[in-house]
Amino acid sequence: MTKILFVCHGNICRSPAAEFVMKELVCRAGLREDFEIASAATSTEEIGNPVYPPMRRVLAEHGIDCTGKTARQIRRTDYEAYDLLVGMDEENMWNMRRKFHGDPEGKLRNLLDYAGRRGEAVADPWYTRDFEQTWIDVLEGCEAMLTALTGTVFVDFTACAEIGEMYQELREKLQWEPWYGENLDALYDVLTGLPHRGTRFVLRMPLNDAPTEVRLYAGRIRRVFEDAGALAHESE
Repeated sequence: MTKILFVCHGNICRSPAAEFVMKELVCRAGLREDFEIASAATSTEEIGNPVYPPMRRVLAEHGIDCTGKTARQIRRTDYEAYDLLVGMDEENMWNMRRKFHGDPEGKLRNLLDYAGRRGEAVADPWYTRDFEQTWIDVLEGCEAMLTALTGTVFVDFTACAEIGEMYQELREKLQWEPWYGENLDALYDVLTGLPHRGTRFVLRMPLNDAPTEVRLYAGRIRRVFEDAGALAHESE
């Protein structure tokens, strides 16, 4: 089991968002039993308080429930208790290094480093008031982190308005070689060949207001993933 602690300043916006986003992702990938996930603060300012209401609303809009979560401060014993302690910005990282007297076992990580945004901070909505951008940053970081830890790949069709846009997403996420055509037979060949054989994929399907042909074609794509044995279990 991999134990992850997400950390921010107050534990009422960014780190609880990361906690509950990652919990949702591991469930969708069928990996719930493989992870223990929590979050904490570096400060004492918000101890005992629930997730900040605007952050809670944005999570709820994306189908994520954080009911019951209250802020707690990191403890020195957390360093031994968790495999990874993941900060939202460099100030969090500095505070954790101070709390834990360094990072002797190399457990401290910046979340957006996993997404190739080395050293960048997850947008802090306490100052920006842009809670949707915080959601975007957290989702990007958590998806990339889960890919790095388990090989799970997330394919997102939610913004697709045309079939061609779905293939653009597939080309990017599957690193689709240029000699493959954009059709379902080619998709099956990509999924069953190297390097994707054995990879688990999670599909985000088009939204209800997407064109009918896009939603129907996304269903056909899903069936190809199923036939290739490449679709991760998604919890209801």
